[in-house]
Amino acid sequence: MKDWEKYEEQIFEKLSDEFPDSNILKNQKITGKYSNRSRQIDILVKSESIGRNLLIAVDCKMFNKKIDIKTVESFIGFTEDIGAHVGILITNKGYSKSALNRVKNYHRDIQLDIIEFEYIDDYHFSWDDCYLCKDEYDIPRGRIIWNEPFGFIDDGALTIIDNGKCSYCGEIHAKCQGCGMTLEFDSNSTDEIHECYCENIFSIKSEYIGRGMYENQIIIRKKINNEDDDNFEVNDPNQIKLFE
Repeated sequence: MKDWEKYEEQIFEKLSDEFPDSNILKNQKITGKYSNRSRQIDILVKSESIGRNLLIAVDCKMFNKKIDIKTVESFIGFTEDIGAHVGILITNKGYSKSALNRVKNYHRDIQLDIIEFEYIDDYHFSWDDCYLCKDEYDIPRGRIIWNEPFGFIDDGALTIIDNGKCSYCGEIHAKCQGCGMTLEFDSNSTDEIHECYCENIFSIKSEYIGRGMYENQIIIRKKINNEDDDNFEVNDPNQIKLFE
C-alpha cells in the first residue's frame, strides 16, 4: 500500500468512528451542478447524524508544504459545485494563517473545517442549528458559526463561553460549556436577558464605535442568592457584530 493510500485509510477509519451510522465511501464521483462535469471526492460521508440528510465531502491533502489560501479557495468552489453541506479539508503539513482565516470567515451555507492530520483524533464533528429562522416546513435555515471561545474565572472555577451568529439570519448566540445550554438573542433588542443552567446571566451590550457603526458584545453576570451580581461583569472579548 502506498503512503497516500495509508494516509487516506487512517482518515477513513477516523471518520468511521465519528459517523458510525453513516454511509462512508472512498473515491466517489458526483456531477457538479455548476460545472456539469464529474468531480472526484476522496471520501464521501452520507449522514443523518443530526436528524437530516447531510452530504460531507472530505479532501485528503498530502503535500510537502502547508496548505495555502489558493487550495482553500479551490476547495470552497468544489464543495459548492457538488452540493455538499460540510467540507472537511485534511492536511499533513498544516496550513497558512491566511488559509485558516479564509475558512473561518466563510459564512455561507456550507460548514468548512480544516484539520491537521497530526490532530485528527481530537476532531469531533458538530453542527448547531439556529431555531430563530425556520422555513415553512419548520426546518432551520441557518447554522450557528462559532467564534473562538473565551473564558473567565470566578471563585477558582473556569467557565468557557462560545459565541457566534447564524449563517442565515445573523442573530447572536452564546453557549455555556459548563451546562451545554445555547442561548439565542434578538440583535434588535438590547434589553433581552437569558440565564443558563449554571446561573450565569447573559445580555447584549451595544456600544457606538464611530463612523455610524455599533458593536454588539455579550455581557455575563453571576447570579448570587437569586440576585444579579452587578459587581461581577465579563465582556466578550470577541467582536460579534458591527452594524450601521
